[in-house]
Amino acid sequence: MHVIKNHKNPYMTISFDVKKKYIDKISAAVHPFDKTCRPQFVSKKINPEYHNLIKEFKKIAKIGVLLNTSFNLHGEPIVFQPKDAIKSFLKSGLKYLYIGKYLVKKTNYK
Repeated sequence: MHVIKNHKNPYMTISFDVKKKYIDKISAAVHPFDKTCRPQFVSKKINPEYHNLIKEFKKIAKIGVLLNTSFNLHGEPIVFQPKDAIKSFLKSGLKYLYIGKYLVKKTNYK
């Protein structure tokens, strides 16, 4: 694979090899077949709220990586509006939903 160093990828359009030491730490974002992922490099200048969320998450989890993917359940269309996000969240196995400026937590999560 061709290595691209210092390349910013703000739109998740390029796959990168994941270093072995991170595969287990970010397994939900790693493709199981070839151990690659399509990261989104978040700029503080362009998206300060999301950048801050990642920064705060890193303080807790010790790794500044969040899974950012299309939001839909199998067989359903991609979430388009907040009400769709909440509906999918309630039917999913997710514990938290960050939507706009709000963090929603399932209280009955197992």
